[in-house]
Amino acid sequence: MLHRIGSEVPADEFDRLYRASAAEADRWWRDEHRGYTTADRIRWLLAQLAIERPASCEHIARAVAEVDESLTALPPPLLPGAAEGIRSLATRFRLAVVSDTGFASGSAQDKLLAQDGLLDCFEATVYSGDVGHAKPRPEPFQRALDRLGVKPGEAVHVGDIERTDVAGSLAVGMRAVRLDQVRHGGSSNAEYVATSFGDLVKYLLGSQGA
Repeated sequence: MLHRIGSEVPADEFDRLYRASAAEADRWWRDEHRGYTTADRIRWLLAQLAIERPASCEHIARAVAEVDESLTALPPPLLPGAAEGIRSLATRFRLAVVSDTGFASGSAQDKLLAQDGLLDCFEATVYSGDVGHAKPRPEPFQRALDRLGVKPGEAVHVGDIERTDVAGSLAVGMRAVRLDQVRHGGSSNAEYVATSFGDLVKYLLGSQGA
């Protein structure tokens, strides 16, 4: 992208700026609860080089597209038991995704779910970059509830981060379950802490009123 707009930078300087942009994006998410986009992060990086581009910049649009394409070209592996667990839950419950997106867009996340054969399991997908706010803000949760047409007390949110997933869902009146298959965060205000997808499915299928 920098080559196309005629502004070359040394590889080590670009690496530094890329890492700095990641730290800034983490601050947007953690401190501002902001649902940022890929273009936001790219524009921040360009601003450090005193480069301004128009809103309709074709080069930024192409860079965004390449970031999205990389997600499906080099897909992260599913967690063990994830595919089976989601398909099992979809036979009993109406499911929605409420996700804080990272560098790739919500549409790219949908394509990844489709590539994994899981997109049809969800009636709605809600991403922070599209909403403009990230968890624990209420807007992402409320949009999912609206799309499903259910009240907060009729929904269970499953997530792995206490600060965003558990605290955010409880604040809007939803039930909360934490999935600790990857990270383990100590004590939780969730009604249950599952240690695997198998554990999660067993709990939700056996949970009264889930």
